[in-house]
Amino acid sequence: MTSEKYTSVQALHAMERRIQRDLSFTATCKNTNKERIFDFSKKKYAHTNREIMEVFVWAIYKLRHKSGNTTKVAYYEKCNSFFEFLEQNNIYKPESLETATFSRYIEWLKRHPSMSYTTAASVYRSLRTLFDQMGNHPKVNKKIRPPRNAFPKSTSLQKLDVGYDDNEFKQIMKSVIQSLRDSKQRFETEYIPKYLGLEAPLEGVATLHVATGKYVTWATHEHRVWFFENAMKCQKLNTYSAIAKIPKGQVFWYSIIRDYPHPKYKNIREFYEYIGAGPNYQPKYIDQPSPVKYRSPWQKWEYVVWYWENKMGAHNYTDHELKDKFSEFRIAMKEYWTSAKKAMEQLNVWRWVSSHDLTPYYLMLIIRTGLNPSTVQRLGIDCIQTDPVNGELKYINWTKYRSNKKDRTISEEKAKNDTWAISIIERVIKITSKIRPEGMNDLWISDANNQKIPKPFTAGYFESGVRKLFEKYPVFFSGSGERIKVYAKNIRPTIAWNEYLRTEDLHYLQTLLGHSSVSITSDYLRRLDDPIFRVRRSIHSEAMFLGLGKDNYQEINNKNEDDTRLITKDVDNGIYDGLLNHCRDPKNSPVQGQSIGELCSVTTDVCLGCQNLIITPIDIVKHFCYIYFHDFLLTINEISEKEYDKAISYKKHFWSRYILPKYPDTLLESLMAEAKSSPIPIWDPKCYEDTK
Repeated sequence: MTSEKYTSVQALHAMERRIQRDLSFTATCKNTNKERIFDFSKKKYAHTNREIMEVFVWAIYKLRHKSGNTTKVAYYEKCNSFFEFLEQNNIYKPESLETATFSRYIEWLKRHPSMSYTTAASVYRSLRTLFDQMGNHPKVNKKIRPPRNAFPKSTSLQKLDVGYDDNEFKQIMKSVIQSLRDSKQRFETEYIPKYLGLEAPLEGVATLHVATGKYVTWATHEHRVWFFENAMKCQKLNTYSAIAKIPKGQVFWYSIIRDYPHPKYKNIREFYEYIGAGPNYQPKYIDQPSPVKYRSPWQKWEYVVWYWENKMGAHNYTDHELKDKFSEFRIAMKEYWTSAKKAMEQLNVWRWVSSHDLTPYYLMLIIRTGLNPSTVQRLGIDCIQTDPVNGELKYINWTKYRSNKKDRTISEEKAKNDTWAISIIERVIKITSKIRPEGMNDLWISDANNQKIPKPFTAGYFESGVRKLFEKYPVFFSGSGERIKVYAKNIRPTIAWNEYLRTEDLHYLQTLLGHSSVSITSDYLRRLDDPIFRVRRSIHSEAMFLGLGKDNYQEINNKNEDDTRLITKDVDNGIYDGLLNHCRDPKNSPVQGQSIGELCSVTTDVCLGCQNLIITPIDIVKHFCYIYFHDFLLTINEISEKEYDKAISYKKHFWSRYILPKYPDTLLESLMAEAKSSPIPIWDPKCYEDTK
């Protein structure tokens, strides 16, 4: 007998029960028709929270035909936060999942120390459809309703897909090229053997004592000669008592006559005879260090290379393989060279291909083609095609799944008449061919994973690779020392803008961007040329920075904080006073959507990127007053940290980057002091307290 709330698990089909048992299934992507295995069994929570993980995987399987493989990969990568939340709240049974559970999860995400508001929103949005599907499982309450719109305005808070200015883009290019050279050195430079088939380079190495299997300095003939010259001063001492008086003399004596016999001499007199000691003796090592530099051949790098080429076939082995086949090499590398891995790095040879290795090729391909990162990520090794008419011309065949644009091509001829794009793909194909199993068509693959088996890149692989690249080769904002977080998606608008300025050819740009019509390309450019785009790149080139005195200042008490219209005219100077800046002509706004002859109604953030912008010292006082006032509101808990960041973070960043550096420090210090001592009434904490 089953309750109304729950139905029997037996309602599941045999295949669904198998998937729950294995926590694994194979799905065909609705976009690419490629099969891919999704295995959750190795997830930490597959063991610690098994029952809910079963339902989670079941839900992904049920939605397999409604989403592409990229979405399913996102489920795999983003589920950790959900299960971390469940374990922290001791939720281990599917029957315990309620609507309130998801509400608590949302609040948990918002408080997560390593997630921004927008990141938390992205995680929840990615999983919410899955949560809805989980409600259809026999073990889960049918009445659960995962909240919608759980992160209001999160989309508007996201960083716009805007580009970089010329200086920033040059830095990005330099970083990508430097990283590309690193990868080329590792993967595209053929190793040339130095010692293959030659005798082992043992010069300077102690002699191997066969009886003990150890390398012994005193068994080395050259070291004995060195001792004779430097310790014995080339004197032919024939008795033990005479030689023993010399430091280390006893060791020298017994090394010859007893411990380490030499095939050419068996006693001290035969030694002298062998080296030609006498009045005409020509010393070799006087006042020099011992010719024995290495007590073990493994200390000599040339020997390590010789051994690797001749004994190991110039092949890079895993630690497990070394343990089985070349244990002495493994032990020696650990003793003298930190590890075998470090030694291989010095040899500049490779075994595994990681996302970090291929990231510079990925970014350079985006730069050279202007394609969307998602499109580049989905390229296959069969993407290069030859023009059927002109056999010398090659094309990149690509598909933009998001807009269902398939079988679109971009040629070398259209892509700036260079062969870079084609060359990059060919180079990636050659690199990955060494690890590529038969039948795997994905261009971007890696075997640097726990299983050490080739797998296609996930979205996380690309993101990690880009992050690591620019951590090694950082990029900085123009005019400041602040580090930029570089995103692959922001390269496309940069390319679009630069290419349009270079060619002024909309049809070419349409082909480059893969737009279905010129009107879409035109709208795209209009968005890029919008002041919002300009202000996020740099301050408008036609902005004016004036040194107006305090006498020119007009009170703005009649304005409230939300009024951003430019309505007050400074008659003496012919400019208009705004909330945080001045304007030379507010009735002739270049901003899209504004009418000529009517006062501009855009926000002050847009003003900063407008050609009519004027900044005066008075505006700087306003800026400091605005910042200090919001600092005050935050201190007394009148606004939250989120509200505080939304109000000032971007303004503060932009002003400190583009505007304040244009004024002398002494002036800024005086204006800062004025803002603190005589704040503008609308941003005066005292006035605020009086009106409460």
